[in-house]
Amino acid sequence: MKILLVSWSTLPNKGGSSIIVENLSQNFSKDELVVLGSKTLFQNTSMKRPAGGPEFLYFFSEMYLLGRGYRYFSWFRKWRFRPLVKYIKSIITSQKIEHVIGVYPNEIYCHAACIAARELDIPFSSYFHNTYTENVEITDPKKDEIQQEIFEASKNIFVMSEGMQRFYEQKYKLNKFHPLIHTFNKFPVSKTLTGIPGENKKQYKLVAIGNFNESNMDATLRFAAAIRKHPRYSLSLFTHVPKVLLKRRGMTLSDIEYEGFVKPDEVHRILQHYDICVLTHGFTGGYGDVEYQTIFPTRTIPLLLSGKPIIAHSPDGSFLNDFIKKNKCAELVDEPSEKAILEGLDRIANSLDYQNKLVEASRHTAQKFHGVNVVKAWKSILKNGHEVKI
Repeated sequence: MKILLVSWSTLPNKGGSSIIVENLSQNFSKDELVVLGSKTLFQNTSMKRPAGGPEFLYFFSEMYLLGRGYRYFSWFRKWRFRPLVKYIKSIITSQKIEHVIGVYPNEIYCHAACIAARELDIPFSSYFHNTYTENVEITDPKKDEIQQEIFEASKNIFVMSEGMQRFYEQKYKLNKFHPLIHTFNKFPVSKTLTGIPGENKKQYKLVAIGNFNESNMDATLRFAAAIRKHPRYSLSLFTHVPKVLLKRRGMTLSDIEYEGFVKPDEVHRILQHYDICVLTHGFTGGYGDVEYQTIFPTRTIPLLLSGKPIIAHSPDGSFLNDFIKKNKCAELVDEPSEKAILEGLDRIANSLDYQNKLVEASRHTAQKFHGVNVVKAWKSILKNGHEVKI
């Protein structure tokens, strides 16, 4: 079976969805998968990728002002919708595609993939990295109509976590939801691991990575405030979010060390310079309750593979909390309290035994996300309609 994966977000474009698509694609050959992503007019999309892997194609649908301003050019993206459908159809025909998969979060690319597959009578499945109509930030009056069309056309509806699967099954009463989780493809070489920090150090260097936005901003601000001027703890942020936007989102930059963007293939090396990894997940914000219940942060996997103890600040009732409690892979602070955050940090810092237990649990938990295993199950669902246990 040859698959066309249509995703607005692909590398070299930044973001969690780009990394998810990239890691997933590396488990396919050129004869098995083609990936289509978005680009700006003069964007250089060339990247060094493993030989024999899938072909990456790009469609011009984006305009930005100084690299930002996604929402201001939505009119242009919509204007390019029918040409996008036409281009997808041309790929299906020329590449002899047998199954099309549309990825959300971006309803235009997912919807265009759905229409192109339907018009050529090719099987279609969808892959939702986030909820769509349930997200209160989505104001498109046609969102319910678009989602219904995508759901009805989908042979399978893949979702980012078991939490999303449970929510969708309860709400929509369909039996075609399947979790397709984040993946990684190589375990770190042991000699690259610098080890746990040890107990009772005078100072512990904390690190957080990723996109800091409505999905986690309130928790991140609380965490930064908790250790503000604390003699024992300091926090570094690696993110593509500019300083000016972090300030607009409430961050006091004097509370952190701002380190800017780090390439995905550099993350593991960077984490080795720190003592404790920080994973923040929103309690409240602009996304709505369902998003906060079901989101599973992309950055969780490199943290699990880092060989460092993790502290997670995440709300009770979320799937991320359930996952952490089940796997015991992080110190979990589920109370929106600066005092509770500091107590959680002290539990890690004061116990060498606890640090070892957290790191060992993280290493074991990471195996669930190994790309070979995830893609084997995914191919089975596409072929048989259900996972075949191997």
